[in-house]
Amino acid sequence: MPVNAKGSRRERELLEKLVKEGMMVHRIAGSGKGEDAICDLIAITKEGKVQLIEVKSRKKYFYTKEHTEQLTTLIEAAKNYNATPILAVKINYQDWKFVDLKNGIPAKI
Repeated sequence: MPVNAKGSRRERELLEKLVKEGMMVHRIAGSGKGEDAICDLIAITKEGKVQLIEVKSRKKYFYTKEHTEQLTTLIEAAKNYNATPILAVKINYQDWKFVDLKNGIPAKI
């Protein structure tokens, strides 16, 4: 199994969830591989609000320390385009957790 298979699966899972909730969602395949992509998903609500979403999946806890630079870049890009930066975390056997990064980067989820 490729090292990023679980992450890709979680991205597709969240995409389907958001589409069912009525959002238009686009997945940025290959994001995080040194490309210019700054997030995993771009979602637009029916009201026209744009969300730049970074998806993470972990077994028990998610610590943001190793991803601070990536999340800071996401926050800055969202500011430049009047979008909301969102961190979506899927912990095994738990519901999705969504963090609005406009409020800062949490240390642990």
